[in-house]
Formats: sequence, C-alpha cells, structure tokens
Amino acid sequence: MKKRIERLTTLLLVIVMVFSLAACSQEAKDDGGSEDAGTKTESEADDGEDTGTEMGETMAKIKKEGKIVMGVNATYAPFEFHKTIDGKDEIVGFDIELGQAIADELGVEFEVSDMSFDGLLPALATGKVDFLPGLAYSEERAENASFTKPYHKSVQVVLVGKDKAGDITADSDLSGKTIGILKGAVQEKTFPAHYPNAKTYVLGKIPDLIAALQSGRIDGVCLDYVVASLYEKYNDDLKMSEIRYELTDEEDAGSCVLVRKDNNEDLIEVINTVLDRVIENGDLEKWEEDAISLMDMDDIG
Repeated sequence: MKKRIERLTTLLLVIVMVFSLAACSQEAKDDGGSEDAGTKTESEADDGEDTGTEMGETMAKIKKEGKIVMGVNATYAPFEFHKTIDGKDEIVGFDIELGQAIADELGVEFEVSDMSFDGLLPALATGKVDFLPGLAYSEERAENASFTKPYHKSVQVVLVGKDKAGDITADSDLSGKTIGILKGAVQEKTFPAHYPNAKTYVLGKIPDLIAALQSGRIDGVCLDYVVASLYEKYNDDLKMSEIRYELTDEEDAGSCVLVRKDNNEDLIEVINTVLDRVIENGDLEKWEEDAISLMDMDDIG
C-alpha cells in the first residue's frame, strides 16, 4: 500500500513538472515573438519613412508630409497661368491638371508654388518643391534634375482666311503660296524645311502678319497652335487650316517633368505611368483645349 502511494505521488510530481515546463516554454515563446514582431515593425517603419532606403528621398518626403508640391512660374499659358474665375484669382492650365493627376496617383494632397522662373531649379534642388512641369531637357538642367519622358511638343499650324480654308487641306496645296513667318521665331527655320515649295514672307510682329493675311497680301501665317487658336477665336474671318507639323526632336526636345536628381527613380516611374495614361486616353489633349478656351489675347506671352 505504501509503495502504491509513493508511485502515485511520484507520478503527480512528474505531471506537475511537465505542465510547468510547458507553461514556461509558451510564455518565453510569446515574449520572444512579441519582441520580434515589434522589432520588425519598427524596422520596416524606419526603412520606409525615415531612412528612405526603400524609396527615393523625394517620395519618402511626399509620403511623410501627405502632399506633393509643384513649382511653376504661372505666366506660360496654356501650361500654367493666372485667370480670374468667379472673382477669384486662380492658377489654371493643363500642367495644373497634370499635377493633380500625379497627386491622385500617389494618394496625397496637391499644392502649387508660384515663383520666378529663375527660382524654379534652385527650389527643386533644395527640396522646396517636389517637381517641375513643362521644361525641356538641357545638359545644364540635367546637372541637378532627372527628366521624365516628353509629354508635349509644339505644333505649328497655318492660319488662313476662312473662305480659303477649303482650298488648303494638303501639304501640296502650299506649293507656290506665300506664308507669313515671324522673324526670329522657330518657324523661320523650321517652316522652309518642312515646306520647301512655299514662299515665305517675314515680318517682326504677329499683328502685322495677321493684317497682311486679312488684306490678301499673303496666303497664310504659320504660328504655334495656341497662338493660331486665339487668332481664330477672336477673328471671324480667320481659320486654322489642316496644314500643321510637329517639331522634330532636334528642333524641340519636348516638355518634360523634372524631379530632384539621384535616388528618385520611383517618382519618375509614377509620373511616367500617369503621362502614358493621360496621353493615351486623351485627357492631356482635353486639358490643353480647356486651358486654351480660358485664354484671351492678353495671355499670349
């Protein structure tokens, strides 16, 4: 009887020890797991928000502040310009719409900072703004900035008398015609290269060219699409013909978006994605037309 009691006592002690060891093991596991989880979360937060090792410096700044800032000199219609709407001065233009689309893609607020043109690149370099729209590539700018793909190039059109628009619909229709060109403008070099069989008539002011067209001394005037649109809008006797040409890469590198140089490839990728989408779906073209519709002759620089 005594031995049976001793064996039962020993068995109970073993059972108690097993449960005690199991409890201690679980407690240690829980403590260790919690510590590891906490360490991992803190590390991930540091990598993504503080150190910037997994995202570019500008992207990290944008995410942290919850906004993206676009720098502009709002004197370049239809890209960006001031317009009084409902009695309030606003900065409008298709670059403003593009900036909002970029902010929406990133899920952050959009802010516009208007400044002098010569202050744009320094503001980008020091991080006061996060990106600049509407600038062409140059080696000097490339020293401190990275560029997206081009998203806009100048289009030149031939403005004619409204009653003659039906007679000039193909390039061959310009053969022997006299077309007015602004002295010193990009058209002075590019138009003869594109239409060598046309004659040119060069003057120093656009209004003088328009007067020559309206009086019948010349057959048309070659102008930037935006300028031609406004002259058509405010002159019932003028109309843009179907003759138009886009400048080559050598003549016009095209407008790009600039971001601060180094470690900002992720932001470049996001902006390029937005550019591809708004070009393909026609939004960019619509935004430009909307901006032109807000312009008047005073907005021509």
